Order: sequence, then C-alpha cells, then structure tokens
Amino acid sequence: MTALHLPSYPPFISHCTLQPLAEHPDIYLLDAHYDAAHFTESLFTTLTIPAPEHLQRAVKKRRAEYLASRYCLQQALTSWGIPSFLLRNTPDRAPIWPQGINGSLSHTHQQVCALLTRRQDWLLGVDCERIMTAQVAHETHSMLITAAEKARLELSEVPFTTALTVAFSLKESLYKALYPRVLQFMDFSAAEVIQCSADLQHISLRLTQTISGEMVVGRIFEGRAILQPDQVITWIIGPQQRRD
Repeated sequence: MTALHLPSYPPFISHCTLQPLAEHPDIYLLDAHYDAAHFTESLFTTLTIPAPEHLQRAVKKRRAEYLASRYCLQQALTSWGIPSFLLRNTPDRAPIWPQGINGSLSHTHQQVCALLTRRQDWLLGVDCERIMTAQVAHETHSMLITAAEKARLELSEVPFTTALTVAFSLKESLYKALYPRVLQFMDFSAAEVIQCSADLQHISLRLTQTISGEMVVGRIFEGRAILQPDQVITWIIGPQQRRD
C-alpha cells in the first residue's frame, strides 16, 4: 500500500511517512527519522510546537525527541483533518489522543513511530528500539526472557541480539496496548514468546498471569516486527471487549 509522505524538516527531520498496515488497512503506521545533532531551540518556533515547560531543564536529546514526535504526529493528524493537534500526556505519561482517535506512540533518539486509527475496538501498542549490543544482550537476557523463550528465539534466522531486541520491544508494545485497559504495571515475565517465524516478523505472545477480567492467563496476542539495519519496530494489535 502506498505511503503518504508527510512534511518533514531536513536536516532535523529527514523522513516522515504514514502508511496503512497490510493486515489492518484501517490502522496506520507513522514512521519518522530525525537527527538530534541538528536540533536547535529555535525549531520549536519554526515548527510551531510550543516548548514544553516540564522539559525546560531536560537535556538536548530529550527536547529533540519531544519536538520530533509532536511535530510528526501533528502532521499525521492534519492529514486526517485534525489540524494543530498537540499531544499531551496524563500524569502517568499515557498519551491523550484527540476525540475519535485511537493510538500508540514510541520514540528513540533518532526515530518516532506510532499506530493511529479511528476505530476504538482495537488494542494498539507500538515500540521502536535500537538493536542491542552483544554485551547488553548478555547482561539483560535473563531479566527479559526465560530459558524456553531464549531457545525459541535462537531457532530464528536472525542474530540473537536482534531477536532479543524484538522480544523486548514486543513486550513493551504489549504493555502499551494493555495499560489503558488495566492501568497496571506489567513486568517482562507477564508474557512469554510462544512462537515466532524464522525471520522474526511474526511472533506470538501469551499472558503468563491474569491481569484483569479481560486479560487472563493464557490469552494470546499476535505481534509483528519490522527489522531495520540498526533498529526494530514492533506492534501488537488485538480486539478489545466493549465496556458497558
């Protein structure tokens, strides 16, 4: 499906696209790349994004991340007829989306990604991560996955550092998808990888504990991953029960 190229602002924001997902054409993936080295404070004025008061003392990287994410989301929603929207967060940092929009957001020091849809009957969670180094993977894998999960990931055709990054990212995506429903913290043991394709683009996660009446032990979620040279994008999309 054709990607919509949104207004960017090189060299700070070099790429910004909005594209429907092949398996869910009513859900769109926002994918943007930026370079914090080209961030200046004047860009808040140039891009008409108010500088956030709560980040006045934040480091340059964090302010660049904020500006890139808010600008790219604003451009995406403007293309949907919702101009000048500025994403804000609740006290627990959950995003506050405009009325009629369901979404999920993630960003790294050089990438912004989001899932956006007008449908309210989907659970959405997205995450982007830089691929771990071998040292980080060695030091953290026992905190992120079980021995059984590690064995499954090692059967894939990708390096273990990439596979572990995908598993970590997918669990982050699942947390983002479920949090608005359950309002509870989940650690990495709350879900396990039970199946994955050889290329790690399709992964199944299963809850290992009951979190709520809707999110019960054994519930399975299907995840997807895009593997890029030095980073990954993952997402979880699942049906949600209607609240009375």
